Amino acid sequence: MRLTATLFLFPLVFLAACATTSPYPRDLDARLATYAREAACCDDPAQFSYAELPAAGSLDFVIGSANPAFEFQSGMSHFAAFRLPDTGEAYRVRIKSYFDGPEPPDGSIFYPVLAMMDETYIVTRVSNLDNLALDTALATPGGRSGLAVTAPFDPNVTRERYLVVFTPAVLLGAAPDERRDGDVLTGPTLDWLDRRGRGVVTPSPFGRLSISIAPIAPPG
Repeated sequence: MRLTATLFLFPLVFLAACATTSPYPRDLDARLATYAREAACCDDPAQFSYAELPAAGSLDFVIGSANPAFEFQSGMSHFAAFRLPDTGEAYRVRIKSYFDGPEPPDGSIFYPVLAMMDETYIVTRVSNLDNLALDTALATPGGRSGLAVTAPFDPNVTRERYLVVFTPAVLLGAAPDERRDGDVLTGPTLDWLDRRGRGVVTPSPFGRLSISIAPIAPPG
């Protein structure tokens, strides 16, 4: 299954560079208006610009109005794309999206979904909203609250080379016309949306996130 999206070169906007300016509108209605005007940047994930990830470490990044958008199976979304570490050891990747504005349930958040691809840009796995877990500020010293998703990788089992972070368009009021193969709107996800309406915290097309990579220690 291929992603059906469009993208130009995307700039990763690091938080350190955003101390004085916001990478996206502060007002949520303005964000949604900006999102509604977006068009897909390219026809194939092979045209994406991928940031290299280290075998271990972490970085902050932003998915904002400067990032390209793509027509994913679940609809249009701004995204960030990464090339996975070239290593022979198992590791995990953790993506955390921070709450914008007041503490939940007020404010807003970018609900992250992960798509993993092999070297031919074929999708091997896609996470869904049920994989997100609340990560409170108390979990780490000086931390901030948000929603996190973790994905394990083992190059000895599957040669996945790329990771794309996006959000389901259904959360932003842009549900796909029909269910399509590989759609993130799985049974559990549909139930999640039905039980929570638009979500516990208002969804945003943009957000501040972090990514961390760590080796997985072998048993024993």
